[in-house]
Amino acid sequence: MKRNLLILSVFLLFSFSGKAQTMFGNTALTLSKNVVSIGVNPVYATDINNFNATYVPGPEQLAYFFHLGYGTTHSTDIGINVGKAWGKMYYGFDFENAFINSGKIYISGTIGGHYWHRAGLDADLIASVKLNDFYLTSGIDVDVEPYKQADGQIVMYLPAYVPVELEFNPSSKYAINFEVNIAVNQPAFTTVGAGINFYFK
Repeated sequence: MKRNLLILSVFLLFSFSGKAQTMFGNTALTLSKNVVSIGVNPVYATDINNFNATYVPGPEQLAYFFHLGYGTTHSTDIGINVGKAWGKMYYGFDFENAFINSGKIYISGTIGGHYWHRAGLDADLIASVKLNDFYLTSGIDVDVEPYKQADGQIVMYLPAYVPVELEFNPSSKYAINFEVNIAVNQPAFTTVGAGINFYFK
């Protein structure tokens, strides 16, 4: 049954080709073993600049993302992310490992890859604090993308962000997320979004 649900979820995820997803709604908590999560969120780009290789979108400022996660052990999970992001499809995957789980404070690291205009790697280190039915999360998120300039020179495109997320988790079946990704260097751009994740055991 769980295997069939996972296969169906992947199929549904990729069937929404007109919309999409990212790594939104990611706290430092990992999914429990064999738990599946499905999420969706719209994201608005609030500050987009034209420094070096930064993509500057047209009037379509809103992106849509779908997320699929699966708990592999008690402290690790994997995720697939697909989205329609400012005129281009986004595809990504990630592996998350929790380092600290004290019941109130959680710290995890994530590595992954994506394709959006070009291929790149993702890495983040985040911490979450439990506040009753809420989780407050922040940390650092960095993308690494090699980029070929017009003169043929290969440079590294390194946008970096500080995510600030508040997740409302009233039950084990779903969670609602509000997040701001704050750009900390010129290649990055700030985004604001909200979304919902559903969990299946």
